[in-house]
Amino acid sequence: MIGHVLVVDRAFSENTEFRNTTDDMVVIPSGKFRMGCNQFGPMHGAPEHWVYLSEFMIDRFEVTNKRFEEIIPDHKRRRSKLSKCDKCPVTNVSWYEAVDYCYLTGKTLPTEAQWEKAAGNGDGCGFPWGYDFDPIHSQGRGGLEMRDKSVPVGTYPANKYGIYDMGGNVWEWVSDWMAPGYQVSEVLINPQGPSSGIMKVRRGGAYSDSIKAMATGYRDWSHPSSRFFSDVGFRCAINIKGKSLDGLTTQD
Repeated sequence: MIGHVLVVDRAFSENTEFRNTTDDMVVIPSGKFRMGCNQFGPMHGAPEHWVYLSEFMIDRFEVTNKRFEEIIPDHKRRRSKLSKCDKCPVTNVSWYEAVDYCYLTGKTLPTEAQWEKAAGNGDGCGFPWGYDFDPIHSQGRGGLEMRDKSVPVGTYPANKYGIYDMGGNVWEWVSDWMAPGYQVSEVLINPQGPSSGIMKVRRGGAYSDSIKAMATGYRDWSHPSSRFFSDVGFRCAINIKGKSLDGLTTQD
């Protein structure tokens, strides 16, 4: 344990470019939104339901290889050939490694609900940019089904919040355990997902997957110890404390 701490300290002191914790982060205002999409079925997005989220911040970009390796330098030896450049999204990382990186940088993984609200469309059946996908002038890196690779973060236009790559490029780990469909009849406040499970949720689709996987309400999942996916990365978030609301259902 002491050796591990020393390695992390050395990574910070020798390799890390100084930056504020909230640099390249976006504030997402508090409010209620409709989460999910019934047309994707209970395993991938149904039922649609209302969620209230307190204000939070989320990374403007997916975490890159360069930034991840400032904190966990041994990752450079296992960069994916399909997401290899310094400014490409980091992949070949487990859910646990994503959690560690966010923690060591003063952040956390976003919840599934936070991620979906930040995706910005307001309708889980659509994409972050709207309802159409133009394969020639596409707004995200998706639908290629392993025929290509990722691109540097920020290559495609940002969504309405100024956040990049919420649809496509690589899947993104979120904090929630996977469970088929939330069975709720009232508004949830800051839901954290199930308290336990086997699989962790990933969001946003990827260059390697189908076009519909880039829809903001579409979910998929993987085992949290899975470490060698060339199309799964993450971004981090910060929770902003605010006053609670009365009369709404909460989920811890």
